[in-house]
Amino acid sequence: MMQPLLLLLAAYATAANAIDPINYFDATSLTSDEKEGYVSWLASSSSSADYPMHAFLPTANAEDGAAIFWSLHPEEKLVKFAIAVRATGWAGLGISQAGGMIGSDIVLFQSSNPDEVVDSYVVEEYDVPWVDDCPDWNLINATMTDDGWMIVEVSRFLDTNDSQDWPIVNDKELWSAPTRLIAAWGDSPSAMYHGQSNARGSVRLHAEPSFSSESAALGDVLEEQSNGLYFDVREDNHQIPARETQYHDVCKTFEELNIDQTGGITMIGVVPIISEETRQHIHHFTAYLQPNCDSPFPRSMIYIWAPGDEGWAMPEHVGFPLFHSENAQAIQLEIHYDNPTLIEGMVDSSGVRLYYSNEEREEKAAILELGDAFVGLAGQNINAGLTRYQFTCPGECSANVGSGSVTILNEYLHMHQNGVRMTNEVIRNDEVVRASSVDVYDFEQQGGFHVPQQPYEVLPGDGFRTTCYYRDGDKFGLDSDEEMCIAFVMYYPAKEFAGNPWMCPYGIGALERIGCEQELEFSDVASDDNLGRSFGTSNECAVDSLLPAPTQSPVTAAPTTSARPSVVIEPCVVCPDGSTADIDYVIPDSGGATCSIALAYIEATMDENTDSCTQVKEVESVCCPTLAANPCPFCSSGLTSTASSEVPGADGATCGDLVENANYLEEDSETCGFYELAEPFCCPTGDAVTPCPFCPDGITLDASGLTSTASSEVPGADGATCGDLVENANYLEEDSETCGFYELAEPFCCPTGDAVTPCPFCPDGITLDEDFVIPGAPNGETCGDLVEIARTSDGNGEICPQVQAAEIICCPSVEEVTTPPTTESLETPTVKPTSKSTPSPTASPELVATGLVDPSAGATLHGVRNIVTLALLSIFYVLV
Repeated sequence: MMQPLLLLLAAYATAANAIDPINYFDATSLTSDEKEGYVSWLASSSSSADYPMHAFLPTANAEDGAAIFWSLHPEEKLVKFAIAVRATGWAGLGISQAGGMIGSDIVLFQSSNPDEVVDSYVVEEYDVPWVDDCPDWNLINATMTDDGWMIVEVSRFLDTNDSQDWPIVNDKELWSAPTRLIAAWGDSPSAMYHGQSNARGSVRLHAEPSFSSESAALGDVLEEQSNGLYFDVREDNHQIPARETQYHDVCKTFEELNIDQTGGITMIGVVPIISEETRQHIHHFTAYLQPNCDSPFPRSMIYIWAPGDEGWAMPEHVGFPLFHSENAQAIQLEIHYDNPTLIEGMVDSSGVRLYYSNEEREEKAAILELGDAFVGLAGQNINAGLTRYQFTCPGECSANVGSGSVTILNEYLHMHQNGVRMTNEVIRNDEVVRASSVDVYDFEQQGGFHVPQQPYEVLPGDGFRTTCYYRDGDKFGLDSDEEMCIAFVMYYPAKEFAGNPWMCPYGIGALERIGCEQELEFSDVASDDNLGRSFGTSNECAVDSLLPAPTQSPVTAAPTTSARPSVVIEPCVVCPDGSTADIDYVIPDSGGATCSIALAYIEATMDENTDSCTQVKEVESVCCPTLAANPCPFCSSGLTSTASSEVPGADGATCGDLVENANYLEEDSETCGFYELAEPFCCPTGDAVTPCPFCPDGITLDASGLTSTASSEVPGADGATCGDLVENANYLEEDSETCGFYELAEPFCCPTGDAVTPCPFCPDGITLDEDFVIPGAPNGETCGDLVEIARTSDGNGEICPQVQAAEIICCPSVEEVTTPPTTESLETPTVKPTSKSTPSPTASPELVATGLVDPSAGATLHGVRNIVTLALLSIFYVLV
C-alpha cells in the first residue's frame, strides 16, 4: 500500500498534470496568435526551471484571469513569484489574510516606473493602498510583449518580520489553511481602479508539485484516500423564498444514504458542494451528527461552511466516527439563506460531500465550540462605534474532561458583517501561550476564518479566551445583519463529559458545575488604535530590505463600497395568545428556561418557515395547552384517592393535577398512555383478573415503608415503598406494561440472591465513599446501595444498563473526570410543576413504576439544547 505522504504527493501530481499552464487562458476568446507572448515565456528555460509550481486565478466572470507561478528557496528563506496577465500598464499580486482586498499585502508593478515595484498594503477600507514602511519586494524581471502580455517576476523573504507584510507559512497539509492570493491589472501607466480585471483564489505554496486549484487537489486526494467512498448531504432543488432570511434543514439517516452501518464508518474529509447560481445567497451552513432526523439531540458538529471555505482532509491517523452509536445515526445540514433583494424563483442544490473509510482510525476528531456558541446574547444590542466582547473559558473546563492533552488541528473564527477583528487565545497559568487571530475580518471573503497555523497542544487546565471586535454592530442573533462570536476548534482525541461533546459556551448555567461556562466582559473601544491589530502598524525594518525605499506617493485606487444587507426575520410564533403557564414555570429539559423567556427568545431568533420552528412549537403543550378534541379518559369515573394525593414518581404532582391536565391531552397521545399508568394509584377499580405477580414469595426487605427509611423505599419511586408496590400490584393485570415496570424493582424489594451473571457495576470498586448520595436520587440512594442492587441483577437484564449509568459518579474513569465530584458540584435542581401547569411528558412514564428513575430530574447523563434547537443546555446526573 502506498504510504500516506507518497499518496498525497501522487494526488498533487495528478492535479498538476490535469491542467497545463499553457491551457490556463483557454476559457478566454484569445486566438493562438494572441497567446504567443505568454506561450513563448512558458517555453523559455527560465520559466520551467525557476517556477515549477503554478495556479490560475480566474476573474469573477471566468472570462479572464491571472496565471501565477512560484518557487520556494528554503535555504535562502525566499519565495519567487511570477504573474502573467493580459495588460499593458500595471499588475499587482497580493497575499490576503481573508481572501479579498482588505487585509492584504500587495506588490505592484507599474509601467510608469518599470525599474522597481511598490510594496504596499491595505488594512480595512476599500481605499488607496499605502506604501510599506519597509520595502521587502524585489523586482527580478518584467516582460511586456508586443501582443499585450505583462509578466512580472518578484521575490521576497518568506517571513519579513514586517507588520505590514503577511508571512508565508507552511500550508502543505490539507487540514491546514491554504494561502489566499489576489491579483489585479490594467492598461493605465499607474495602478488605478481595476474594474472586472481582478482575480483571487486559494493555493498551497508549499505543495510540490503544484496543482491547478485548492479544490482540485483536495478532491483528488480524498478520492484516493477513500477509495472513492463518499456520500452527499445536500438540497434537492430547494426553492429559496423571496424573503430576506431563511434557515432550512436537510437530514439524512445512514439508511437513506445507503451506508453499511455495521461498526460505523470514519469521515476523513469534506468538500462543499455550492450551486454557482445561488452561491451569493448561501450565508453559511453547519453539519451535525445526531440520533435521528426526529430527535436532534444530543448532537455534535462535524463541519461548518462559510464563504471562502473549500473543505479539508484529515491527517491519515485522524477521523470523525459516523453512525457508530445510537446517538449518531443521522446527519443534519442547517443552511442559512440570505436573499436581501427578495429575488424570486431561485433554486438551490447546495450541500456537502463527505468522504469516508470503512476502517477505524487511531484518533477520533471532534469540534469544540467556544465563545457564544449557542448565541446566548441573542437580542442584546451592540453599541455604536467600536466594541469588544471577550469570552473566557476557565482552565477548570479542560481539566474536567479528561487527564490527557489534545492536539488542535484547525481553528475557524466566525462573526458576521460587522466583525472587524477576532482572536482566540490559550491561557496557561494566567499567561497567553498561544494566540490565533484574524486581524482584518472580512465575512464576504471568509465567513469562517481558517487560521493559518500548525497543530499545537492544549493541556488539561488550559483555558481559552475568545475576543470579538465590532464596528457599528446592531445586536446579537442568528440573522445576517445580526452578530455572532464563535470559535470552532477542531481537535483530537475527542473528549466527552456525561455523554456530550466537550463544549464551553456562554450562558449555559448548568455547565458551571464542571467549569465549562464562559465568562463575558464587554466594553467600548476608543479607536482603531485600540483594536490590538498588528497588521498595518508602523514598524522599523526588521530585516535588510531587498531594494531602496520607493519615492512615489501611495498608489491611488478608486474606492468601492460593500453593501450590508438589512435582514428582518419572519418570527416563529409559539403560543400566539401568550403563555397560560405560571410565569416562573420551567420547561422540562430546557436547562432552566421559563415559558415567558423561551417564547420571547424563539420569536426573536427563529424563522417561522423552518423545521426548527416546527419542532419548538412542541412547547405549546406545556406553555399554552388547549383543550383536547378527545380528552384523555384518565380516571373517567372519578378519583377514589383524594385529589391531593401525590402520585409516586411524579415529583409532587397529585391525582387532581393529572385529572385537570388530562383535559389537554388527546386520547390517542403517548402522554395519555403514561397518565393511565397512574390509575391504579388514583382510581383503582378492584383486583385484577390476573394480578401482577410482584414479589410473589414476599418481600425480603422491611416493608413498613411509612417510616421513609432508605432500605424500604424503592430507589427512584419518589417515596413509594416495596409495601406500596405489593398493594398496587393487585390492581394491575399481569400482562400490562406497568406490571413490567414493577418487576424491575424485584431485585430491590425481593432479591433472590446473587444473579447467575451479576451486573458488572463498578467492577474495580467504587472510587467514592460508599455513602456518597447519588445526585438526583430522591430518596438518598448511595453508591453502596447500587453495588447491592447490581449484585442481585442479571447482567443481561433491563436494569443493569440503568444502574451502570451511575458509574460516571461512583467510579469515574480518568477520561471522564479528573477530580471526585462533590455533593455541591453535582447537586441537581428539580422542577416542580404547579397545579396550573402540565407535568413534563418525560416525568410521566414511570408515575407509579419502580425503575431506578427520577423522572423529575429530566435528561439522562447528557445535555439537552434548550427548546430542541436553541442555546440553553443542562446536564443532569440521574440513574436511568
